Amino acid sequence: MARLIIFIFLVSFSNNAFAQKNKTNAGRFEISVGGGALIPLGKFASTSTEGFDQKVFEKRSDEQLDVLYFSKKNHAHAKRGGDINLEVNFLVGRFWVHGLSFGQSSNAINVELANIYFGNNQFPMEVNFHEKYQVQKLAYLIGYRFILNNKSVEFRPFQKIGFSRLTFPFYNLESIEWEGITFIHEGDRPRSNSLYLESGLLTSISVSNRFDLGFTLSYRFADFDYTMYQRMVPGGSTTLIVPDQVNLRAIMTGFRLAYKL
Repeated sequence: MARLIIFIFLVSFSNNAFAQKNKTNAGRFEISVGGGALIPLGKFASTSTEGFDQKVFEKRSDEQLDVLYFSKKNHAHAKRGGDINLEVNFLVGRFWVHGLSFGQSSNAINVELANIYFGNNQFPMEVNFHEKYQVQKLAYLIGYRFILNNKSVEFRPFQKIGFSRLTFPFYNLESIEWEGITFIHEGDRPRSNSLYLESGLLTSISVSNRFDLGFTLSYRFADFDYTMYQRMVPGGSTTLIVPDQVNLRAIMTGFRLAYKL
């Protein structure tokens, strides 16, 4: 909530500055493309297996069961991934920046410790497939430009707020002792939606009158709720309703190339 209040204040303040219409700092549009590494932190990076024993419900029943499944809420087991992004910004006068940011990131899942855990159970199993964490985002951006006296180097702290979607992170659990016995997700695989927040700093240098080369360092935050419906195949079994959540917490570091219109 505090971040949201600060964000609203910055937008209001920058709009007042824009209303002054400082003619000596005419606005320009800027288009940039970038990419880099997405480094998991906290819950997103954790490879702990604590919490794999959870109480879940049978489908069409109020009965609770203690089952083993790949819980992501506090331990998402995410590996280092990649990110690509596109921004369309308007340089309001000399200092303020408003824009739209589009992007996609992907992080594979580290299943090694999870498989050690599942393999030591009474009925040993292993994760034989797990969908990557693939996130698409659309966000509004506001930033403030600190330009050095030589006008070729710029520092730009920024805040983004918007909408993000996660590809359904389903997985298959396969029995080690009985070949062909697998626990799968039953039904559709809807994407999960979340509020998206990103705070960061852009450092850029002008390489010509039109082009800037920049380095970005930022922190990302989003929470994605989803529900799995687990069932054993072949032969069938009781379908279990397994609610879960992926908590995206990550550092993005990378480069970008910007063109001023």
